[in-house]
Amino acid sequence: MNELITLARGALTLNAQTFNSLKQAPDAFRRGLTIVLVVGLIVGGVLGVIALIGEILTPPAQQIAQAREGFRQTFGNFSSAMPPEVSRQVTESFEMGLRIGERVTRETKSPLPEPLGVIFRRFGAIVSYPFGWLGGLIFFGALVHIFAKLLGGRGTIAQMLGVTSLTVVPHLLDVLGFIACLGALLGLIAWVWGVLIYVKGVAVAQEMSTGKAILAVLLPFIIALLLALLLLVSVGVLIAMASGGK
Repeated sequence: MNELITLARGALTLNAQTFNSLKQAPDAFRRGLTIVLVVGLIVGGVLGVIALIGEILTPPAQQIAQAREGFRQTFGNFSSAMPPEVSRQVTESFEMGLRIGERVTRETKSPLPEPLGVIFRRFGAIVSYPFGWLGGLIFFGALVHIFAKLLGGRGTIAQMLGVTSLTVVPHLLDVLGFIACLGALLGLIAWVWGVLIYVKGVAVAQEMSTGKAILAVLLPFIIALLLALLLLVSVGVLIAMASGGK
């Protein structure tokens, strides 16, 4: 546990020695995996317990009413910029989904008493929470690793994934996400902090400059954006050709 605390403190302060020592460790990936699991379980556990309490104390009908009110408040900020027909269709689709949810809630009988069923669902969500992070880190890390290699990186995939796993440490702030206004601000701080740690981790793991590390991190997004634009242009051309042929 002391080792994890030391790693977390070094990650938060962007301490070069912390990053380098983790990179040189023969079990860098295992240590990184441990950090993700521990932080994920802490955050998922706190948020899960808060959600559990709210779900037990709030009847399903009230939960649906809160969802409807939240949608109206959020959607109301954007609906004025939409064509009336589009706004109407979106609202009707949302209401239809809520009605289906209400019907399922009334007619579906859980094999377990309701409080116990809620506890089991939340426990499953808590346990699976860190694995969502882990899957994203592995997938994105593999892409960044490829681009880092093309830019002259010299680290292994295990070193890359192990060191960049430190990016989850600032997300301990997510446990305060339930606090109105403050939670969103802390979430933004955690995200920016995590990005800085990730870039530092890429630079150390791949033995490259910070500039190249930033480029390696951005390239997956840039290529995805270019592919999306290419797809949109292609669809537009096909629609124009189809319209012109009529």
